[in-house]
Amino acid sequence: MQAVLKDLGLWFWRLVPANPILVRVVSAGGKRVRHLWIRLLYLVALTVAVAFGVLFTYEGGGSSLADLAKNATVVFKYLSLLQLLMVSVIAPVFAAAAITQEKDSQTYSILLSTPLTNGQIVLGSLLSRLYFVFVLLFAGIPLFCIMMVYGGVTGDKIALAIALAGATALLTGTLAIVISVIKIGTGRTVFSFYLAIAVYLITVYSLASVSSLIPAEAVPAPGQIERMSWLAAFHPFLSLQVVLGETPAPEYGAVTHYGFPGPYLLAYPHYSYIILSGLISAVLITVSLFFVRRSAKEGEATLWSRLFSRRGRPEDHDDSGGRTRKPRHVKKNPITWRESVTGAAAGGGALVRYLMLGIGLCMAIVLLIFHGTGELTLGETRAWLYGLVAVELGIALFIATTTAATSMTREKESNTLELVLATPLTSAKIITGKIWGLVYSAGPMLLVPYLSVALFLCFDLVTGRLFNKQAVVNWEVLITLPVLLIAFTAFACMVGLQASIKSRKTMGAVFTSMGIVIAVFGLTGTCAFALLSNAEAEELTAAFMPLTPFTAPYIAIDPEKALSTGLGVARPTKLNFCRMIAFIASFCSAGVYFLIGISMHRSMVRNFDMTIRKQTA
Repeated sequence: MQAVLKDLGLWFWRLVPANPILVRVVSAGGKRVRHLWIRLLYLVALTVAVAFGVLFTYEGGGSSLADLAKNATVVFKYLSLLQLLMVSVIAPVFAAAAITQEKDSQTYSILLSTPLTNGQIVLGSLLSRLYFVFVLLFAGIPLFCIMMVYGGVTGDKIALAIALAGATALLTGTLAIVISVIKIGTGRTVFSFYLAIAVYLITVYSLASVSSLIPAEAVPAPGQIERMSWLAAFHPFLSLQVVLGETPAPEYGAVTHYGFPGPYLLAYPHYSYIILSGLISAVLITVSLFFVRRSAKEGEATLWSRLFSRRGRPEDHDDSGGRTRKPRHVKKNPITWRESVTGAAAGGGALVRYLMLGIGLCMAIVLLIFHGTGELTLGETRAWLYGLVAVELGIALFIATTTAATSMTREKESNTLELVLATPLTSAKIITGKIWGLVYSAGPMLLVPYLSVALFLCFDLVTGRLFNKQAVVNWEVLITLPVLLIAFTAFACMVGLQASIKSRKTMGAVFTSMGIVIAVFGLTGTCAFALLSNAEAEELTAAFMPLTPFTAPYIAIDPEKALSTGLGVARPTKLNFCRMIAFIASFCSAGVYFLIGISMHRSMVRNFDMTIRKQTA
C-alpha cells in the first residue's frame, strides 16, 4: 500500500508541481517584458478604479457611516465587474497561446516526441498560463480590502467575487486549450473562441430578462425591479449580481419543490457556477487528452475516411485510372478567388458564416412572430431589432477584422508568401485581391443584419404600415444600410490587412487592428452620443450618427428614440427633416470611409515590397 501511495504521489508530482512545461513557462514568462506590462496595466486599472472610488466615497459619503458603507458597496460593485471583465479577456489570451504558439513556431512536433504524457502537455500548458491570471487575482485582494474599511463590503463577498473570476478564468482557459489541442490551428482559433464567448455572454444575459425564465420565488432587491433568472448559475455576470445583492437568490426552503438540481441552482447560483465551471473544465481536459497526438497521425486511414472518403469513386478517375477532379475557374484576380472561394483566410470557415446567417434569420423570424402576435409593442420590437442588428454587425466586423489581420501573417507563418511573391502578380494586384476577397467572404455575414431589417420592412409593406407611424423600420433603411455595411466592413478589412502586412506574428496583427478599429468607431460613437445631451442639436446628431456602426443602425431603425434627449423625444416637426439629414449623411459617411480606404490602399501598395523585404531579411 505504501508503494502504491508513493507511486501516486510521484505521478502527481510530475503531473502538476514538477511539470516541465509549467516550470519552464512560469520561470521564463515571469521575466518577459510583455507579461510585466500586462500585470502592470491590470493593477493600474484596478488601482485607478479604487482611487476614484475612495474619492467618491469621501466626497459624497456625507457624515453618517451608513452613507459611507452604501458608497463603498457601489465602488465594490464596479470594481468586481471590472475585474471579471478583464479576466474574461486576459485568460483566453494566456491559455490559447500555449499550444498555438508551439504550432506557429513549428515546435509542437518536437514537443510530441518528448517522453511527456498527454496529461503533462495539456495540464502543463493550461496551468502555466492560468498561473499568471491567478497571480493577478491574488494581487488585487489588497485593493478590494480597502473597501472593507468603509463598511458595506464583507470578506465573503470579496472571496466570492474573486472565486467567480477564478472559475471564469479556469473555464475559458480550458476551453481555449481544448480548442487549440483539437483543432491544432494558428492564432485564428483564439479569435473564433473570443467570438463564441462574446456571443454566449451577450445572448444569455439578454435572455435573463425574459419573464418565463424568472422563477416566481425570486424577489427583487429593495427599491429595484430586476429579479434573478434561472440562467444565473450559468453566467458569471448574472452570478456576480447575486453576490452583489442586485438580484437576490430565493431561500432554499422556498424552491425545494423543484427537482434536483433546481433548488441548488436557484438558491446558490454563485456556488453552482463555480462548481459547474470546475466540472466542465475537468471533463474538457479529459476529452482533450485523446487529441494531443492526433495531429501526428494525419494521413493515416481512419474509419471515417474509409466510409466517407471519395477515394475509389468512378467519377474521380480518368480513362487511365488516375485520380482527377473537375477544374476550377479562377477569376481575373487569382488572389481574390483564393480568398473568397477557397476560404483561405475565412475566419472560422464557410460553415461559421452560413451558420451565423441561419441563426440570425431564425432570431429575426422569432422576433417578427412576437411582434405580429402582439407579444411585443412597437417600441420593444424596435429595441430588440436594433440590439439584434448591432450584435450581428459587431460580430461581422470582428470576424472581418481578425480575418484580414491573419491574411498576410498566415502566409508568412506557413511559408507560402514566397510562392505568392514568385508569381507575376504585382503588389497592387496582391493587395487588391486580398481586400476584395475578404469583402466577398464577409458577404454572408453582412446579409444577416440586412435581411433581418428587410424581413420587417416586407411585413410592414404587406400589412399596410410601411408609410405610417406603426412601421417598425423606415423604407430608406434598404438603401442606406447596405452602403454603410460595405463601407464599415471594407474599412475594417483595410485596417486588418495593413496590420497583417506590418506585423510578423498573428497575435500582434490582430490586437493592433482590433485596437485601431475599436478606437475609431468608439471615438465617433462617443461624439454622436455626446450630442444627445443637447436638446437643440437634433440635426447635428442625425448627421453624426451614421459615422459609427453602432449608431448608424440605431437612427435608421428607430430615429425618434435615437434623437431623443433627456428632456423628451425629438420634435415631430423636425423628425422627417432629421431623417433626410441622416439619409444624406449615410452616403457621406460611406464616402469618408471609402476615401480613407483608398488612401490606406495606396500606402500599402507603395510600401509593400519594402516592408516584406525587411521582414524576410
